[in-house]
Amino acid sequence: MPSIKPIAIILLQTSLLGMTAVSSTSYASLIDFPRWASGDMNCKIDGRPAMMKWRLVDDPVINNGDGTSTSSSGVTAVGHFSDNGGPWVSLGSRGTRNGGNTFLIRYQGAEPDNWELTFVPSTEVATGWTTWRGNRYSLSCWKGDVPLPERCDAYATNAVQQYQSAQRLFCGIPTDARWQDNRNAHYNWCMQSKGNPAWLNAENKARSDALAQCRRTTVGGGIRHNLPR
Repeated sequence: MPSIKPIAIILLQTSLLGMTAVSSTSYASLIDFPRWASGDMNCKIDGRPAMMKWRLVDDPVINNGDGTSTSSSGVTAVGHFSDNGGPWVSLGSRGTRNGGNTFLIRYQGAEPDNWELTFVPSTEVATGWTTWRGNRYSLSCWKGDVPLPERCDAYATNAVQQYQSAQRLFCGIPTDARWQDNRNAHYNWCMQSKGNPAWLNAENKARSDALAQCRRTTVGGGIRHNLPR
């Protein structure tokens, strides 16, 4: 019987007796690939910068022999990993656990081994481990330049600093969701908004504009906001 690529989703087998559709139990089938891993991710491996990328690509195959033809038509999960700017190394999918939040990865470099990442929806960061020569090393990956918690940490720090500047300048801006020194409130709002760049930029700009207006006048006036805070 001809061998079948492990990444095929649906196997169509035809013979002189007719056609049969068989569902593949392949470890890299589409239903076993987590949506959150698709695309490019920045990572840290044992504290070093790294990158991981996954693509879903068509992978049709046709095998012929002994009067029987077997064809597979499906999607392959193609992964690659670069450690600290090094060469790209192939990765394979071994499936998922925990409702798709835990991704089981096969490192396919010179010394193949198993890796694992678990995605946390609230932080949008996947954390786990790699394995090399029997030892585990930390691995974390995320979409964007920096992880969501770090992005919101920086936002909250800046928001409090802008509020404190307004207080020192006696701008007379009333305390509200935008203008306050409660760092946790700024951080939590940012996390709940998933660090939406447009919202964060609008909030920072509104405070910056108000501070600039305050510096130009003896009595500053606050600029009210309409974003969902």
